[in-house]
Amino acid sequence: MLLLNMILAFRFAPDPAADAIFKARAQMQTADGLVVKIAALSRDESRRSFGENLGAHEIQPVWLSIDNNTDEPLTLMTARLDPAFYSPYEVSYRFDGTLSWSENKARDDYFESRQIGDALPPHSHTEGFVYATLDSGVKFANVAITGKTRTNHFEFVLDVPGTAILRQNVSPAQLYPHETIKDLNLDELKAVLATLPCCTADAKDTRAGDPLNLVVIEHSDTPMKAFIARGWHVTDKLNVASILETMRAFLLRGEYLTSPVSSLYLFGRQEDIALQKPRATISERVHLRLWLTPNTFQSNRIWVGQISRDIGVRFTAHTWNLTTHKIAPDVDFDRDYLLQDLLLSGLIEQFGYVEGVGGAPSSEPRTNLTGDTYFTDGRRLVVFLADKQPQPAAQISGKQIWTDGASQ
Repeated sequence: MLLLNMILAFRFAPDPAADAIFKARAQMQTADGLVVKIAALSRDESRRSFGENLGAHEIQPVWLSIDNNTDEPLTLMTARLDPAFYSPYEVSYRFDGTLSWSENKARDDYFESRQIGDALPPHSHTEGFVYATLDSGVKFANVAITGKTRTNHFEFVLDVPGTAILRQNVSPAQLYPHETIKDLNLDELKAVLATLPCCTADAKDTRAGDPLNLVVIEHSDTPMKAFIARGWHVTDKLNVASILETMRAFLLRGEYLTSPVSSLYLFGRQEDIALQKPRATISERVHLRLWLTPNTFQSNRIWVGQISRDIGVRFTAHTWNLTTHKIAPDVDFDRDYLLQDLLLSGLIEQFGYVEGVGGAPSSEPRTNLTGDTYFTDGRRLVVFLADKQPQPAAQISGKQIWTDGASQ
């Protein structure tokens, strides 16, 4: 038995030698005598650094380095970074072996030793990991540090390697090299948005899909921050690995916070970004797809997209695996849900509605590519993201600029 335990102990083999890779891309902010560095690990990075497949359990280590150069003892509010963060023993227990007590003890000690402490003594350097919930592509992190006389908040939008998405380094000129990119004024913007296609399409552009009921005007300083701050997750790419993970989560009725969406098409290509807000099981979620348009507004990127809500899974002949998510038919409900959700982020400058989708009453609904019916008042929600610190939703709600279509 002793020999068996010795053999099994070799299975736990963390290799933190490559930690320099994620530390090199760490973002840094400074304020009031504090220096905060932070990086979110990818699935592969966490597997190597910790010796276990944390991503399979929806766990993501976030590395923090904090220099407290003040005379005051401070405290890191870990729950502000992730209210659902895990304890080191909780993480380690997921990989316990029945027969390998020495391996289990070594793993417990390793995860415990790498957790960052909450106490930040005066003139100290503290670093370590928070065991957070998993995000792919992008992760929002609010690092809150408090003392007797102050609280500092450092907000980060962190890149997570391994998921192909478009972010702040992609411009319309790169996607539309043969078009003239025009920077629109407000009147021109409204006219252009109202004349965009009503709906997504299939790959051959022969059938109409879900309605394009959403427009997002970014600000260059806060790309997608409002979404990530409100718990939206960038979805994984649709491939064999993500399909298998989706099947696992469906069969076990578990979570898969970054599960992929099926591709829809606009401008001759599939969506550039897909985001989702998971619910109780993988069969239920609110999800949206976004495409970068060939114009800008005040030099900021313009995205057009669609949002809907999955309420279950059903059989269909329209997909290769004979199953698909069923969407809720009232797509306006989900469009307006998103507005409320983003208002709570405090990162909306103004919003409005324009025509362009085309009305479809519940008595005469339209269908998407997989045959689900939907109805709509025909309007697109237009959201202008802010370039400043969060502000109360009550202040933003008075900044509605367009009210095309149905009355408010």
